[in-house]
Amino acid sequence: MSDGVTPGRQQPAQPDIAKDATPGSTVPPEQAAQDVTPTAVGAAPSSAPAGAPATAGPAESPSQRAAGAEKPEPQTKQTADGSAANADPSGTIAAVAAPSNPQVGGSQTLPTATQEGTATAEAPLANIDAMRERMDLEGTAVTDAWGRDAWVDPDVEKHPVVRALRERYPDAVLDVVRFRDETTVHVRPELLREICVFLRDHQRIALDFLTDVTAVDMLRLREAPRFDVVVLLYSLRNRHRIRLKAGIDDGQSVPSLVPIWNGANWLEREAYDMFGIIFEGHPDLRRMLLPDEWEEGHPLRKDYPLRGWREFPVYNTERVAPRVRTRWTGRGV
Repeated sequence: MSDGVTPGRQQPAQPDIAKDATPGSTVPPEQAAQDVTPTAVGAAPSSAPAGAPATAGPAESPSQRAAGAEKPEPQTKQTADGSAANADPSGTIAAVAAPSNPQVGGSQTLPTATQEGTATAEAPLANIDAMRERMDLEGTAVTDAWGRDAWVDPDVEKHPVVRALRERYPDAVLDVVRFRDETTVHVRPELLREICVFLRDHQRIALDFLTDVTAVDMLRLREAPRFDVVVLLYSLRNRHRIRLKAGIDDGQSVPSLVPIWNGANWLEREAYDMFGIIFEGHPDLRRMLLPDEWEEGHPLRKDYPLRGWREFPVYNTERVAPRVRTRWTGRGV
């Protein structure tokens, strides 16, 4: 036949061999079922003696064995003195957190109106109210002489800048003008730089931002002094402005503000170029808009001619057609 078995001859029965049994051995199925213990793939073979009963239950996975093992406690890395801990989140947060009592003034970042409070349907102005509370909007001369309302009080003598200057420099303030809630303090020119330093470093005033430095020619508006050097200061913390004016005559110098604010460099150069004002102590006082060899004075002076001091040739003086009078009067422009 095709299977190679001789007809009439009975083949002996072959016993079943377990899958995990050694090749070539004839182990009965009952004994093979008792000797073989199910193990996980890749696990070490059982060391139980032959004939011992097998342990029932599914095999334990590597992730389950890792979860059941005891985890070692993480050790905090040693860092330099004064630096935040590397493996301690709470210590890191405490190390970088803002101080509870920050120093007033300087380059301090303050929260905006959106960060100070959350506006809701019930309280749509909650953020503005929080900002006003921090800035002491209701502060007056009775409750708080340094409050926000004192900056716009109708009585200019209650203005924080005026009171502080009169206390520190009794003879420095020459005049105080209030116009449309803007305060202008006229000071002595020789004390301009010293006054700016005082107002910048004052803890409650903190006029720490220089907005502009310019000048005004007061020709035909008063007898003397002719020029007003104008300094605009702004307080980033109080969110208020102040205008300082120092009157000088033609040829008189005024202290430079570059040692206080480096941004005053180009501002003072422009005032020198346009008005001819000398800033004493400026590191590089020269023209800025006009060429260095410009010899026709300073164009923003009120006595400066419209076409300059020099005579320039005028071309096309002979007209080929007569001039026609127009009815346009320029109204409505």
